[in-house]
Amino acid sequence: MRFTHLEIAGFRNLTSVALDPVPGLNLFFGDNGAGKTALLEAVHVLCRGRSFRTQKSHGLIQQGQDRLIVRGTLEDELRGRTTLAISRARSAKTELRLNGRAERRLSEIARLTPLQVMLPDIGELVFGGPARRRSWLDWGTFHVKPDYLVRLRDYLRAVRQRNVLLKEIASKADLGPWNEEVARLAEEVTRDRQDYLYRLTPHVSRILGVLAPELEVTIRYQQGWPEDKDLHKLLGEAHGREVKYGATLWGPQRADVQLRTSGTSAATVLSRGQGKMVASALQMAQASLLVDQARRSTLFLIDDAGAELDAAHNARFFDLLAQIGGQILATTSRDPRTDGLRVQSAGSSEEAVFHVEHGSLTRILNE
Repeated sequence: MRFTHLEIAGFRNLTSVALDPVPGLNLFFGDNGAGKTALLEAVHVLCRGRSFRTQKSHGLIQQGQDRLIVRGTLEDELRGRTTLAISRARSAKTELRLNGRAERRLSEIARLTPLQVMLPDIGELVFGGPARRRSWLDWGTFHVKPDYLVRLRDYLRAVRQRNVLLKEIASKADLGPWNEEVARLAEEVTRDRQDYLYRLTPHVSRILGVLAPELEVTIRYQQGWPEDKDLHKLLGEAHGREVKYGATLWGPQRADVQLRTSGTSAATVLSRGQGKMVASALQMAQASLLVDQARRSTLFLIDDAGAELDAAHNARFFDLLAQIGGQILATTSRDPRTDGLRVQSAGSSEEAVFHVEHGSLTRILNE
């Protein structure tokens, strides 16, 4: 999947921007506040319906404008040419369009746009809490197994309903059918996640072996309840505690992806730089697996590319991305023509450099 055309209007300081990204690396450079990150953010809103920077959508609309609009034309390996559009008004009304027709389901847009977002805080995938790793795992599983989203939603809906009953101090008998439903769906979600991680692990090892050959990391799925226990039985036994907390205490919503190196939690022994390398390998591996399993490429959104990387790591990073394939939209505050960031032939069909200044965009051609 790759975008062949993008239009952004009324989004932060981007009044009216249009570009035709190349299939490979598209590098956007400029001063802080020029609009580089806003451009990536707009593409994320188009693909996911929300920002990666804020939960408050009204702040995305440019001052003096009544709405933002982001449009894109993409070429997909499965569906061919597709057009997407999102419009969001200050009234908070959002309109989605897929091939010119109204679309209510964000999941349909997400299904078309495999996405990896690599921000300066990417290391939090290693150092942060389980929720971030669960989200990473769920998105990856969804793109390899599209029907996984249905099972996950059914499970979370059942848990929410069970939690309502717990807050009402329902009896064990009242909770019985929900215990059975939650346990059944939990097993399905867990099988999907475990199968996905099993397929993903060799890709992580291969990519990390190139990015940071000095590191060895093992990946293990912690399912959210003791592996030697039956979840249905646990839910029945935990009735008193769960009524006290008004929440379901066991299940995939409590799961984690354990990352260990030399038998110790990676989060406790890795440096911040090493954590970024591991997190980068985890995300790049998802794109590699998607090519392997579904013959589909991924869009990478990379903010502040090359920051905190030495020349050797930077070269390996971009070389790996080129090997995996997929379109890359990356920002940097450094001029790649003079500061050594890897862009070898910006005038070619696979690499392009854009200068961003005061919300405007200019493509820089080779001299």
